[in-house]
Amino acid sequence: MATIREIREITSDTITLTVPEELRHQKVEITIRPVRKRVSRNLGVENGWPAGFFERYVGSVPDFPDIDFEGDYEVREPLE
Repeated sequence: MATIREIREITSDTITLTVPEELRHQKVEITIRPVRKRVSRNLGVENGWPAGFFERYVGSVPDFPDIDFEGDYEVREPLE
């Protein structure tokens, strides 16, 4: 199956595509969607988090204390 993927800057209300030979005379699906810009400085902004949220709160949870050793399991006689 041939797949064509192009990223273009849209400057007008018309898009022209050149269709390869193997796709001619077939039904095809054409999907147009915006390319999401990656935000490296403000993690999570595109998912609805406030700008700078992760940078501000990373490491704010204190380390959890070590758990005291409670001993070994008791040894029981096997069931018959």
